[in-house]
Amino acid sequence: MIVSSLIVSFLFPQSIITNEHNFVRLYTSAASTPSEFQIKNSVTYMVEVNFSLNQSSGSGIYNFKLPRLNYRGPNSTLTPLCPPYQESQLLYHSLSGNNPSQTLLNHADRFNNIYDSFNASLGPINSEVKLSSKYIITLNEITFDNILPSDIGIYNTSDAIFDLYCNKSETFYNRSDPNLISLSNSIVNPSDTPISKANKIINWISNNIEYNNSLDVEIGASSAYGNLSGDCSEYSSLMITLLRIQGIPARKITGFCISNIHNFKPEIGDEFVFNSRFGESPTLLGHAWVEYFVPNIGWIACDPTWHQVTNTYFNRIDYLRFNYNVGSWFFFPPDEMHSEFPIPYATGSYLGSYTYEFEFKITVIDTNYLNFDLLLLIVISVVIAIILVAVVIALSIRKKRKKNRY
Repeated sequence: MIVSSLIVSFLFPQSIITNEHNFVRLYTSAASTPSEFQIKNSVTYMVEVNFSLNQSSGSGIYNFKLPRLNYRGPNSTLTPLCPPYQESQLLYHSLSGNNPSQTLLNHADRFNNIYDSFNASLGPINSEVKLSSKYIITLNEITFDNILPSDIGIYNTSDAIFDLYCNKSETFYNRSDPNLISLSNSIVNPSDTPISKANKIINWISNNIEYNNSLDVEIGASSAYGNLSGDCSEYSSLMITLLRIQGIPARKITGFCISNIHNFKPEIGDEFVFNSRFGESPTLLGHAWVEYFVPNIGWIACDPTWHQVTNTYFNRIDYLRFNYNVGSWFFFPPDEMHSEFPIPYATGSYLGSYTYEFEFKITVIDTNYLNFDLLLLIVISVVIAIILVAVVIALSIRKKRKKNRY
């Protein structure tokens, strides 16, 4: 039997959007680099991504799309105005087993996410296609601890950032919803700074939304507020929408975590292997969080889901998450199928049957943790040294005065 439109969704469900632009969008904000951020800790990983599809019987013609782990930092032309959330270096990118006449193409969507696409004709002779990538990636724990009102610039609403991340209602970010408008305006004060507004919004979500891990489809901000429940996607969608209503550009970031334990500290040599295989439950830890834009500061990351548990993820993000997709949904042209999570896709027609495997292997190769015990010891030592110097000076002055009396 021939299936004319096969969608191989390896992890999450899809939804519908209307279009995609395959070009790199440059931003016009006056701020050229992010500022006021601190790097608290960092971990460097070797990441190996392997995808394969095997035509186990019959033949098939497939169109594939896979995302890349992009560099996200001050020097990025794809996602500018970011602190170094993800310093990514692609070591190699290898396509094998497919029809030699097909070409691996590189694309950027309107949110500047990079993905690879290629076709493959599989059959009895050429039954498997593989795409393998290897990266060295440093993930930094970034905080914005000391932003003053005087540090914050003025929004330029004609900036392309507003067109992409603020001005329009979208399916899951319905900023025209009167209930969400009323909610957003009740949480913040008009005179609040963007930082203060974001703080109040993330705390409201933490205090009022109940986590629900049974959702298998994205329901968006309006439904999350109506039900007062959701998973990481809804927590993020609600925060994004409430921020956009206040005129603050905000966007969703999706990817994979190596752990769902917030204070987990990987050590050099640790290995983690996550996968999704045909007929098996996936072990990948998909996650979504938020970035909002502040002029003269840049894109600030928050995690409203983890903030509910720890109260430490406002204006902070950790070194446990790999950033795959920025902005909206991972789109597969020319069809209108997509997912908010950047998983591999294949469409096409086939006879017989196939199997697939997507593997995400992570090895820790370096760590740079701030040693608070050592820092405390240094501080104590410095204080003691200052006290001793002060005592010596005081005694010297006293002795000199006593000598002058005689």
